Amino acid sequence: MDGDNEKERERQRFREELEQRTGRGWSDPWEITDEACSTVIDLEDMIDWKPEFASKFSLDRLKVLDGGVPTLKQLCELKLPPPPPPRPNSDKRTYKAYRKKLFHEYILSKVKAIAEPQIDGIKMLNSWEEKQDAVDELFESVEFQLKEVEEILGRQMKFGALVEKAIEDYLKNIQQREEEQFNDDITTHNNNNKPMDEDNDKTHEQFENKEYNEDEVLPIFMDLFDKKDIRKEAVCPVVPKILHPLKPPHTLNRNGAGRMVEEWELAADEETKRILIRESTQKIAHIIENNLSPRIFLDGDSGCGKTAALCSIVASARTSGHIVLFAPDGDRLRKHGFYVVPNPKNPDLYDIPLLSKEMCENLLESHEHDLVGFVASNTTREKFLDKRLKRRMIRENKDELSLVGLLKLGAQDEKYSSMSYSVVVETLINQEEKPFLIVLDEFNCYYDYGHYFHMDYDEECKKPIPLDQISFFKPLLGSMNLLPKKDQDDCEKETTKIKCGGIVVAISERRAVARKFTDNLLESAREEEGASDDMHIVTIPRYSSLEVEHILSNFDVIGIGRLRFDKGDTVLDEQEVSYLKMISGSNGQQLLDSCIV
Repeated sequence: MDGDNEKERERQRFREELEQRTGRGWSDPWEITDEACSTVIDLEDMIDWKPEFASKFSLDRLKVLDGGVPTLKQLCELKLPPPPPPRPNSDKRTYKAYRKKLFHEYILSKVKAIAEPQIDGIKMLNSWEEKQDAVDELFESVEFQLKEVEEILGRQMKFGALVEKAIEDYLKNIQQREEEQFNDDITTHNNNNKPMDEDNDKTHEQFENKEYNEDEVLPIFMDLFDKKDIRKEAVCPVVPKILHPLKPPHTLNRNGAGRMVEEWELAADEETKRILIRESTQKIAHIIENNLSPRIFLDGDSGCGKTAALCSIVASARTSGHIVLFAPDGDRLRKHGFYVVPNPKNPDLYDIPLLSKEMCENLLESHEHDLVGFVASNTTREKFLDKRLKRRMIRENKDELSLVGLLKLGAQDEKYSSMSYSVVVETLINQEEKPFLIVLDEFNCYYDYGHYFHMDYDEECKKPIPLDQISFFKPLLGSMNLLPKKDQDDCEKETTKIKCGGIVVAISERRAVARKFTDNLLESAREEEGASDDMHIVTIPRYSSLEVEHILSNFDVIGIGRLRFDKGDTVLDEQEVSYLKMISGSNGQQLLDSCIV
């Protein structure tokens, strides 16, 4: 009888809990009323968005970096929240270590709660023998009490060893704190007679070396918006000029890179171009700043923010004075070059004039001022230029072949674009005056099946030309110096080392690339990382719970989707925020879609 009453009370408790739940799926109406069906509302009937619609909660929470785009050095010095914990389906070894650490911290907290009341009594004992016996008894009693409380953990085979390790760490922490307190008392006593200026110096040193509390660290956004970018003749006004040639995903026959720009298109506030600064982005900046000619390989799930990380690095590098060759649309470049011609200087190479012409235009648009004063060497001229181009350049530029002049000629005339592009890239790779950074998105697309054919390479045009035999791609692929594992025994890698700068590439998970090519490329990168000091793999994780909350506040402030007019109802509803985290999986693209629908 008592068992039945207990079950009924449990059922009643569940009913009351379900009735108190709110948010999506609980408080939403289950039917569409006739009044809602008969209402006809057009786009013109909706009210215009105003900045005042943003909730005070989101405005107070949102943190945007002052000064616009930070330099790479400033990016390295920011205090950022830690990344999310690893997931079981990512790296099993990393996840196993994380779970082990989590168990240890949990047991340590339980050990502290049980053992803390007994520590003072042990300290008051006189002899070391009595203290040792008390500590031995403490080990046995703590393990027994924990086993009674933690029924599931207590059944594990190594539970006793876990508790013993936690007690040892707890006692070591107590001993360490007492030693530090004893040393501080001695230091304070010795410093009583020191002059005032020495005390001030010590206080200043303590302030500089103060540890930063992770609980106080909040996500930070950088804003790429620049009023100078507002111009009527802009091709893509939604994209800041500092990220040229990045374009929205629906342009260029839907070959734009990533979906990061879609957020800026959908925002009601057109004067914000924000990107969340993440710990992984800071890691990339730190590698570029503290390594000579690094090669950085970005890995991560689809929609996790690889393109956003690349764009953050491009903007910060250009702000830092780097010359950046940015190719955000690798899938388009490897397919849509329109036509291929043999290289006039090297019979083993082929040119794609239209792509070279486009890259010359991009470098002029972004770095014409930075390239002033750079001149091609005689060795580079002889390697790439034919007699026609040399005569024309000497006639127009007298005795110097400046890079700016070559880029202008390549941007005007596609007959000379491939030669001009090759000379400029070769010169920038081998110079040491300014850092030269190559940034390539959708890098795995270059290792998929080829799309360029020519009769000089194969009379029947059945075999595609390898991209490393095309002058446009050769310096880019050679700088990364990666070959899929299956090709490493058949080919000799031709290294192109960037003397001052580096290269950053990211794979794409949303392009139609065979899985075997991406896996082989990633495996090759991991082997190269173990064998070479300049190779670095950075995994872009999904957003942490804290980052998702701040991204939703940003959506509320700039007016995206259904957060545009709800005046903070979404970000203030814990159930709704939890629902968005659940259906998006803390994935950036899916989170944006969830806020639109």
